[in-house]
Amino acid sequence: MLIGSKLYYFDSLESTNEYAKTLIKDAPEGAVILVDQQTGGRGRFGKQWYSPEGGIWMSIILRPPDPSLITIIAGVAVCRALHMNGVLPGIKWPNDIVLNGKKIGGTLTEIIDKTIILGIGVNLNIREFPDELEATASSVFLETKKHLEKKMVFDTLCKQLDDCYIMLKQNKITDLLTEWRHYTILLGQQVVIEMPDKELSGKVLDISRDGALIVMRSDGKIMRVVAGVCHLRKK
Repeated sequence: MLIGSKLYYFDSLESTNEYAKTLIKDAPEGAVILVDQQTGGRGRFGKQWYSPEGGIWMSIILRPPDPSLITIIAGVAVCRALHMNGVLPGIKWPNDIVLNGKKIGGTLTEIIDKTIILGIGVNLNIREFPDELEATASSVFLETKKHLEKKMVFDTLCKQLDDCYIMLKQNKITDLLTEWRHYTILLGQQVVIEMPDKELSGKVLDISRDGALIVMRSDGKIMRVVAGVCHLRKK
């Protein structure tokens, strides 16, 4: 198995992604950095990621031929792993893992030269969140009252990520995207997507082979969205 063939484990780090960057030249592909807690964990756009003890905080070093679907396979792998542990999460494009409408995990993909640092955070057994996160963030425990054994979920996640990565290398894109569609909460939903230069609203139709979201605006025009922050429109 490639993912986790070499493991760097720490009680605490500022950020697993930042530590992974120091290993790029020396670590083999599939190396995993795992910590009990992060003191400066980051999400997309540099936002702080609350990562105390009780979650899975990890980064993986990858060198794929095509980086465009790494976020997609990461989401599928996380959902598979949680599903195998009795939890039924969903994916909110591009990188959020949600349960009962709240965010319980996410991924962060960073590209350095031809190397990908894939960060994954899953809120497993966290019992409380800071006030500013309570409305949007949650954990598997808070949503299901299940206490999942961290090592079991970690081992399952590494195996599922390995399987998805093999599928990607074998160009089984259709199968991966079919699975993503199964897990996503967005198909057929009205969304608002914040992009750097504009805002787009419309109905989610599908995902493309390169991971772009296909959205139909109210005027019927079909748009491909490569990056942005997606929100479900309140009914």
